[in-house]
Amino acid sequence: MKSTGQNKGFTIVEMLTVMGIIAILIGLLVPALNQVKDYSKQVQQKSQFHSIDVALELFKTDFGAYPDSYDNRGDSAPAVVAPLQADNMNYGGAQKLAEALVGWDLLGFHPRSGFRSDGMNYFQNPTFAGGYAWVYDTSNGLQAGTESEKSRDENIKNRKKYIDMENANAFRMQDVYNTNLTAGQGGVGGNFLTTNYVLCDVFAKNRTSGKKTGMPILYFKARINYTLQDFTIDGNYRNDIYNYDDNRALVCLGNTEGTTMHELESVTGTVTGSAYENFEKMILNKQVQQSTVTATNPDGILRPYRADSYILVSAGKDELYGTSDDIFNFEKGSQQ
Repeated sequence: MKSTGQNKGFTIVEMLTVMGIIAILIGLLVPALNQVKDYSKQVQQKSQFHSIDVALELFKTDFGAYPDSYDNRGDSAPAVVAPLQADNMNYGGAQKLAEALVGWDLLGFHPRSGFRSDGMNYFQNPTFAGGYAWVYDTSNGLQAGTESEKSRDENIKNRKKYIDMENANAFRMQDVYNTNLTAGQGGVGGNFLTTNYVLCDVFAKNRTSGKKTGMPILYFKARINYTLQDFTIDGNYRNDIYNYDDNRALVCLGNTEGTTMHELESVTGTVTGSAYENFEKMILNKQVQQSTVTATNPDGILRPYRADSYILVSAGKDELYGTSDDIFNFEKGSQQ
């Protein structure tokens, strides 16, 4: 007796239906996976900020204050210290944060540091030519609290790292930027020493330098002698709690290739442009604004987040400062 049964397989229509369902599921799954990945990175960035927070508190315990963030070469340098901090290179918040936590040369912060791009400090001592000595010199470095030459071991022994290198993400400026580190995108010139370090965020990408780095973390120290953040009201940024100029030269470098301007630095020209207004919009805590602020009603209170300490800024996934995916060491909309 012949068997009339036949082996049945998927028809073309059935296969196309299954493949269509799989494609739809993948289309739904990939965005969800990307969201999970992005959220994971944001959590990782917050964790790095927490490590920096702890490190800065330890620094404050040792020295009585957080590290300054003004740019030695920029408009934010206080006139009273500018003669002693004269620097021919930009050295602002991002660089000073790195030096304070890991040292000018990654061997630890020297308590006699002058926070200069060249690693020197000013001493009223004719022994040192021009009054400057290289405190990070591990051959003839300066012992803390003295102006006498000490051995390499004593120099390093006086140093201290405030954060683990694993959490620091410390890289030289030349490792991050593929340009000559001269600002050309914004309204202010910039000139950086390629070997100065910055702490980078966790959104690392391959650079033409061969290194995989994130973008520099911006650091702004609050100037607690001021009470408002009101450039948009009085047109004067010099009396605000936070000064955008602390990191402006770095922001004006643009992206790592120097081809795209950051949203913070959206105009060129003088300080009356919108760059300062963009900065204020980014850091102002509107929950403490007690009345509507206008030119005719200057009594409203404009206060930034963390008005008594400092602000950290990560450029986020898109690597552009001033966009919606920026990450801060505070939560937008929360009472501070």
